[in-house]
Amino acid sequence: MTQQQLPLISVYMPTFNRVNMAIRAIESVLAQDYPNIELLVVDDASTDETWPVLTNKYINDDRIRFFRQSTGQGACAARNRAIEEAKGEFVTGIDDDDEFLSHRLSSLYQAYDDKYSCVCSGYIWDYGTVQKPLFAYRHVVSLPELLDLHTLSNQALVRRDRMLQLGGFDASLAAFQDYDMWVRVVLAFGPALRIAEPSYKVNVGHELGRITNSPKRLDAHKQFVAKHRVLMNERNLHNQMFYRQSMEHIPMTLVQLLNSSRYGLIKLKWRYYIKHKLGLLGRWRIKVFSKGLSGLFKK
Repeated sequence: MTQQQLPLISVYMPTFNRVNMAIRAIESVLAQDYPNIELLVVDDASTDETWPVLTNKYINDDRIRFFRQSTGQGACAARNRAIEEAKGEFVTGIDDDDEFLSHRLSSLYQAYDDKYSCVCSGYIWDYGTVQKPLFAYRHVVSLPELLDLHTLSNQALVRRDRMLQLGGFDASLAAFQDYDMWVRVVLAFGPALRIAEPSYKVNVGHELGRITNSPKRLDAHKQFVAKHRVLMNERNLHNQMFYRQSMEHIPMTLVQLLNSSRYGLIKLKWRYYIKHKLGLLGRWRIKVFSKGLSGLFKK
């Protein structure tokens, strides 16, 4: 197909006070081998030089459109604004601290079929010195499986009209907005397809010191479960509580592990159990992933 025959894919990207990371993310979108794209960048009222630097740097690239929120409204509101402004038949997203591999959009589009609600891929968890592929196998993800665990990714290729029909991302959630979005998409339009080859890089090296069991995140998880409680069976609820336990870094006893294994996610639960048994070794592992062997000797 020629560029004119391929449907336009709109990529939405919220950004806030991360100008250098945002440039890296933007460049990864512009480097796509899929030719018919537009990128919509929404600056959520940055207080640094993000807005002037980005708009000046890309002033002559007509593939990019910039929007600026007058007040900070959060990433979900920024994504929703971009989706509303988008002109593409399909939309997908990128976070401003992440990257697309060059075949990201072409591989998702080639795999797209309307019998699926959306298409995503395996992804790469980049710790800084170590890259770890996750969910890197082809799989059709049903709603019951998705309610066990977020087995898609934070980004997927979906028809724009489907996102609009569902009202976009839920800005009332403090976290888990992407998980909530794909649950609603799968509920409305059927199972999702995850293709095997990773094409999205999640850069977590700069976030490893972040507190992941913050009250805000825990409250958001409680809100997410309450919102979708009517869809969840006993297995789903048990596995959501396991996920909450992992966020709070609460160890599992062997009896708890054995009882929990009847609800699936066996490998994940065993890894979690062993990680806490190893204790210090687990913390050393993360330091090595982030900073290499020198990280073991730094506080």
